Amino acid sequence: MGIDFSKVTPPASSAGSAPAASTEIETVQPYDIVADRQQMNETLTNSEEVDALVSTIEVNNLETIVSFGAEAAEEIAKASDVVLNSMSMSQLDESSEMLESLSKIMSKFDPSELQENKGLFNKLFGNMKKQLEKILDKYHTMGEEVDKIYVQLREYEGEIKQSNRKLEQMFDANVDYYHQLVKYILAGEQGCRELEAYIAQRQADFEATGDNSIQLELAGLNNALMMLEQRTQDLRVAENIAIQSIPMIKTMAYSNMNLVRKINSAFIVTLPVFKQGLAQAVMLKRQKIQAEALSELDKKTNEMLIKNAKNTVEQSKMTARLARGSSVKIETLETTWRTIVNGIEETQNIQKEARKQRIDDAARLENIKQEFLKTYGGAGK
Repeated sequence: MGIDFSKVTPPASSAGSAPAASTEIETVQPYDIVADRQQMNETLTNSEEVDALVSTIEVNNLETIVSFGAEAAEEIAKASDVVLNSMSMSQLDESSEMLESLSKIMSKFDPSELQENKGLFNKLFGNMKKQLEKILDKYHTMGEEVDKIYVQLREYEGEIKQSNRKLEQMFDANVDYYHQLVKYILAGEQGCRELEAYIAQRQADFEATGDNSIQLELAGLNNALMMLEQRTQDLRVAENIAIQSIPMIKTMAYSNMNLVRKINSAFIVTLPVFKQGLAQAVMLKRQKIQAEALSELDKKTNEMLIKNAKNTVEQSKMTARLARGSSVKIETLETTWRTIVNGIEETQNIQKEARKQRIDDAARLENIKQEFLKTYGGAGK
């Protein structure tokens, strides 16, 4: 089989349509596109499958040349677009936000807050207690935020794995389209060789016969050859796109696997360790505060017992001093007796002086009376 130089046929329809993409999920494995291309050259060149594609070319119907391999080229372009669009499927924005949130949470951790603070227990029941409660509340909130990031990272890990499964499907589809494209390229190259051979034969016929109709035919054949060469070149450009897309898909798959590895090794391991270390630091700090608080309480208790003992001794001494003698001192009785005696003597002296004064006053009153009678008594007679 080869190029049909005799009749006009309708344009090729669905020639070499691509098989359905495999849905089998495979692991990320290397793919040697050079070896694959070489093997296809060896097995498909001049094969019946390629001959069937060459037979769809009609030199008298240029539309068959213009549309030659169109479906394979369109499919490979679609596959490349899917690859490019899938770059947004990795949700890099969301992952960046998660990592930024995680960084902010980590930055809240201040080791100095959990370091020894002199004088802390002298103010244990004051501001430092409130500060400790504030620190504990802060790190409790941090633990909850870390839990949320942990869940998000787990979901992100699942999304990456799902993205890799989609990449594997796209890879299989892209390789299939690439194989179809290579078949059309080989068919185009074979068609060009057959067309060149036929042109050479007709050129020899023209030179032998000088038939002008052959010359007109040669013009059409050369035009068909030029278009077929150009079409084959266009297919090679499409092949180049496929060559770029295949390693691109593999690179994205490898990058995704590296992200999964980093999530497991750096985040899925680091977050629990961070939370555990945080819990241990806070717990040790709390234990230290409680232990020293109890020590301070014991100290105050001992001081109180010693002080009470001293007070008891002093009170006992005072009581003993009071109990060793009478409630009223002899000196007090002596002083009282002297005071009473002196009071009595003074009272008697005052009474004597008062009696004497009364006698003197009576005599004086009598004198005044006698003088009054002498003066006014005679005048009344």
